[in-house]
Amino acid sequence: MAEFGKGQGKGQGKGQGKGQGKGQGKGQGKGQGKGQGGDHAGGPGSGMLSSALIATHDGIVGYWDGTASRNPLPFGKGDADISYLSATVRGDLLDSILTPYFTVTGSDGTATMTADGHKLLTLNRPSRDVFRQQLAMVRAYSDLRDDRLPEILEQTEDLLSFFGAVGYLDTDRNGKSLELISAAIRLAVHVEMPFKHFCRSARPIDFAHQVQPMIQTPDHSSYPSGHATEVFTAATVMARLMTGLGPKAAMTGSSTLHDIAMMPFKVAHRVATNRSVAGVHFPIDSAAGAAIGCALGEAIYLLATNPNESEWPPEITVSFAEQADTDPPFDLTFDWLADTLADDVQGDTPHTDILGTYWSKAAAEWEELPL
Repeated sequence: MAEFGKGQGKGQGKGQGKGQGKGQGKGQGKGQGKGQGGDHAGGPGSGMLSSALIATHDGIVGYWDGTASRNPLPFGKGDADISYLSATVRGDLLDSILTPYFTVTGSDGTATMTADGHKLLTLNRPSRDVFRQQLAMVRAYSDLRDDRLPEILEQTEDLLSFFGAVGYLDTDRNGKSLELISAAIRLAVHVEMPFKHFCRSARPIDFAHQVQPMIQTPDHSSYPSGHATEVFTAATVMARLMTGLGPKAAMTGSSTLHDIAMMPFKVAHRVATNRSVAGVHFPIDSAAGAAIGCALGEAIYLLATNPNESEWPPEITVSFAEQADTDPPFDLTFDWLADTLADDVQGDTPHTDILGTYWSKAAAEWEELPL
């Protein structure tokens, strides 16, 4: 699971301050998503700066009895306007708005995700025999380790750079899209951990000492894959913002617009597959995470775009059964994912609240001239 914190988000102020202690683990998540550089004029706070500011005050202000000398305007143009906040604080606010909508409940191998009272997806833990069958795919993917080494190492910490290669993402250009995609990834971490707990499953290394992963194996459940959950959530939100198309449409259409919408999902698929190449996940882990991520990303879109209550997608169930010896081993494919997902639901006019307003502004960043 990739962890996401406040890394670059507060610029170099905290930069090397925490050194490699927390590593890149909490680096890129809120980093690229919540903005670069300082949050105010000048450099980061320090004892020397505070002392200098005190001296400057004493030298230029003179006597002051506490009487107000200015009458500031209200912050923002209304409750939905959060432009007055720094990118870091906007990210915190988006997290506070999104997180309460989502719950994951379950017990002993089964978990269900709910969004605003709507059941979206139920995940069932496979039997141990299914995981044993999957070892053949882990073995086959290990042949790609030398080729995928740079990707795998970068993707343990940084996922956003790979989406930024699909469509330009920067705080000064498409910055609202960057913040929403980053918030989606952080929300995915919030959702994936209870899924992992209720469906807790052993990792490939636990089934065979010959796996010998090329990176350190995380201590939490193999199923579902956190990386897959995060990147498919990000892909769904990015595709919706760029094109307006949902995951099922992106995976089944054939126009130029569908090709554009499909590219974030191709990135997500490669990132997810790399976790099997590294030896820390089974393909069914990634498939389960992909289904959760697409459903989660679509829920974010629907919460922002005001569908009717009856238009929420039906609940889907994800399970994996033992295969016959004559069947090819299961692997994550877009055909499987499109067949598993509920039909896309088209949102209506975005809400005028914070989430809907920010979604509208983010989607507007991708408006283009016709070819």
